[in-house]
Amino acid sequence: MIFIANCHDVARINEKYGIPGGRVETYADSFHGLAVRGGSTVAANCASCHEFHDVRPSSDPKSSIAKENLPVTCGKCHPGAGENFAKGKVHVALTAGEEPFLYYVRNFYLLLIAVTIAGMGLHNGLDFVKKLRREYRRRGGGAGTQSAGEFNSEGRGPQRWVLRMSITERWQHGMLAVSFLVLVYTGFALKFPDTWLFTWFVALEKGHAIRSWVHRGAAVVMVLACLWHLAYLPTRRGRSLLLQMLPRFQDVIETLQNLGYLLGLRAEPPRFDRFSYIEKAEYWALIWGSVVMAATGAVLWFENFALRFLAKWVLDVATLVHYYEAWLATLAIIVWHFYMVIFNPDVYPMNWTWLTGKVSEETLRHEHPREYERLEEQGEL
Repeated sequence: MIFIANCHDVARINEKYGIPGGRVETYADSFHGLAVRGGSTVAANCASCHEFHDVRPSSDPKSSIAKENLPVTCGKCHPGAGENFAKGKVHVALTAGEEPFLYYVRNFYLLLIAVTIAGMGLHNGLDFVKKLRREYRRRGGGAGTQSAGEFNSEGRGPQRWVLRMSITERWQHGMLAVSFLVLVYTGFALKFPDTWLFTWFVALEKGHAIRSWVHRGAAVVMVLACLWHLAYLPTRRGRSLLLQMLPRFQDVIETLQNLGYLLGLRAEPPRFDRFSYIEKAEYWALIWGSVVMAATGAVLWFENFALRFLAKWVLDVATLVHYYEAWLATLAIIVWHFYMVIFNPDVYPMNWTWLTGKVSEETLRHEHPREYERLEEQGEL
């Protein structure tokens, strides 16, 4: 295997025999190459497809990698391989010349990730600075008085607590959180098996698919959590949550108002209702991401079945989208969600609502004043 790779890497040999460059890299980045790097002894290597002593170019009808022979060659490992295995390149190079569609999909995701995460970082950075300044003034480090919109729990008597998440909602969140973390770890362990963070886990495989089955098990748990949530939405509380979570034009206004407040252009923050644009954006992004990851993951899990109906290049697109959507989701959780529930100065070291289901009356009054006033009018406080 090493000898074959070394031959492919020699430019003189590639030029003499007309072998395209970069084939070692494209193999190493493929699922087969990643599996071999992770210690698999059954994943396909160069000889699995090109054979040992009868290596021919794909243009040769007798070649094992000729288009008409690929179903037989691939069928050695993929039972039932048909003509769809030949509808797409085996060595996928993400360049505009070789794979233009994949190239632009990849660039779209890179741009989306950069813009989205940068926007999240800027938003939360402004929020963090604003709250640091507020805390500095509260401790007597600056002049001026605290505005009505800033957090001040003094003089309101004993603290009372309000139910924010029911036990059912907390279980759904718990299943989602645990499965997500496992999916992230085991997913990136496939892509970066040589990284120190994953080497110990990859070493457990010893040629067996421990990582892949843990990954798939976590995927099943996440899908079950999503299905549970869908079944929960028609309930009375579920309908109420969904109606409050629907995007409205008011969210656009409150977004602009909050940005103005964070930039010092407004004296008061917006008066959020039960869910702010921050929570709504996260919720609908979660819905979208779950659908995309579940769909592409299912195609990749049952690839032999999928290739009976889909061309191989469709699976290449699914692989690409699955990978970059994972990056987008992971970075969004770290930059957006973790800030809101952990690093936000108002809740640090953690917002415990996900465990207790409750939020303090003062926190509710500060973060969701319109909901607070409605509950107060209804006598629920």
